[in-house]
Amino acid sequence: MSEHKTLCMGCMEPLDEAGICPHCGYDDSSPSNPSYLPPKTILDGRYIVGRLLSENGESGVYIGFDRSTEQKVLVREYMPDALCSRSRETPEIKINSGALVQYKNYMSEFIELNKELMRLRSATSHIVAPVDMFSQNNTAYVIMQYTESVTLREYLADNAGELTWDQVRKLFPPLLTTLSCIHNAGLLHRGISLDNILVTDRGELLLTGFSIPEVRTVNTDLAPELFTGCSAPEQYASSDWIGTWTDVYALAAVMYRLLTGCMPTEPMARVGSDDLLEPAKINPNIPANVSKVIIQAMRLKCDARIQTVTEFVTKLFDQPSYMQKMPNGSTQTIPIQVPRQSERQRRRKRKKKAAAVANAFMILGAIALVAIVVAAFVLLARMLLPDESGVNFPSQSQSVPSVVQSVPTTSSEPVTEPPVSSEPLQTVSEATTARQQGVMFAMPNLVGQKYDSVSNSEVWKERLTFEVTYDFSEEYEAGVIYEQDIEEGTTLYPVQNVKISVSKGLSVVEIPDFHNEQGLAMTAEEYAAILDGLNIKYEYRYVDTPMTASGFVMAVYCSETGGEVGGTINVAEGNTLYVDVSNFVMNNGPVG
Repeated sequence: MSEHKTLCMGCMEPLDEAGICPHCGYDDSSPSNPSYLPPKTILDGRYIVGRLLSENGESGVYIGFDRSTEQKVLVREYMPDALCSRSRETPEIKINSGALVQYKNYMSEFIELNKELMRLRSATSHIVAPVDMFSQNNTAYVIMQYTESVTLREYLADNAGELTWDQVRKLFPPLLTTLSCIHNAGLLHRGISLDNILVTDRGELLLTGFSIPEVRTVNTDLAPELFTGCSAPEQYASSDWIGTWTDVYALAAVMYRLLTGCMPTEPMARVGSDDLLEPAKINPNIPANVSKVIIQAMRLKCDARIQTVTEFVTKLFDQPSYMQKMPNGSTQTIPIQVPRQSERQRRRKRKKKAAAVANAFMILGAIALVAIVVAAFVLLARMLLPDESGVNFPSQSQSVPSVVQSVPTTSSEPVTEPPVSSEPLQTVSEATTARQQGVMFAMPNLVGQKYDSVSNSEVWKERLTFEVTYDFSEEYEAGVIYEQDIEEGTTLYPVQNVKISVSKGLSVVEIPDFHNEQGLAMTAEEYAAILDGLNIKYEYRYVDTPMTASGFVMAVYCSETGGEVGGTINVAEGNTLYVDVSNFVMNNGPVG
């Protein structure tokens, strides 16, 4: 038997025999896409090609195995399917009539791009870099290093759908430095997204998914590959310039998604009415300066946007110093954030006071006659305009409505603004509203996330409570949220109750085998653990066995479906699986 027949073509792990892989579940008999190489193809006499992992209008990526180093690799094949095709009879690519010039031009770009990436491999370890290149089958192949990892999208799914700023600021600096090096080498990525950033098992980020420019913009000879919410607006209009600011937009969009749990609105949907919320308005735990920088990096107009990764990083991690604003020779021992917080508090209190007074007069006007309404507005004007003493409060001759607490004037000295410690004029309902302002957030999409991760997230504990219903689902695995009653993006105030439906797993499942990997019968306890995980209801039936020790499973049967091992059982309808368990006997008497 040749070497490649002992490897799984889905994950390149060793197999004892052909069939379904116990590591990844790949079925050796699964059909493959006829436009791409069939599994077990040998390239350059060295590389074994496995299943197709991904493809776009420029190329396809396969899992592979290097027989020289005996290591997994990734195999990228130049395959612009709009310009060429392949038949089952031969691995050779056939170029479409009239497309030879475009095919060769784009292949030259493909080769030059990967040559540059290969040269950058020594400068950075945070890209999935080429390690070998060659021509075969009338096309070009790039061999890339393989690293155990998951996409950033998958990583998010296992982390309650979002990350904190502290997590992001620790993860991203090496990747940002890498992208800056790539830009300095004259390259652009154009496809930064949750699917093209990988998280390794060491918690490091890798940038992958490099492609030629024509596949990352519209109106070219190739089918465009754009990424929802992450691709910049200029990629949708071929007349606009693309540059380093294009990758800056995508980086900011990725951070927007990480920090808020919400994918930013498509840029073309923002044209004419840009209502993209600042990240801090969705998640108030995001630092204000970080929120503003992300929005600045996602401006629709290229020249209004942050232009380079260096500028983006500088602004993102820059913390304005209060000490820099102080006069020369002065000293200050208060922490630098205190003065900024005090100023914000003063502005909020002035706004609350103005809102409280205005609302009081609106209530008075709603229940009074027209004449009283007119008088109320006159009184309001007198209150808002300063008198000759400079005091902005009502004079003693003015009456304040009873629903608003009066503030007595205890000094005749001019007052330009109330002291920081004074309380604004508020009704009870207005005070409640004021406490809510500044902490509103947008409802995230919880569908597809694990309920345990979401419910244990510190972020959502402060904003959501959950009313959970468990039911069977044919689409989502057990423990995954498959429905929510509040639509994604709805503006909410904490603490909001949301009704969610969590999957109990499949309603009809296959009856599992009671033999272990060695072919030996499981104990009743071992088999019960498997049944519990599948929500299968079961009952033991003890069978006297003079030749088998007690406690081992001998047979299983479902009377409702007639199913045995490999058959089905309807757990939603409460079908019972009867499990025959051995009970060793000797001399016609049971042995405990």
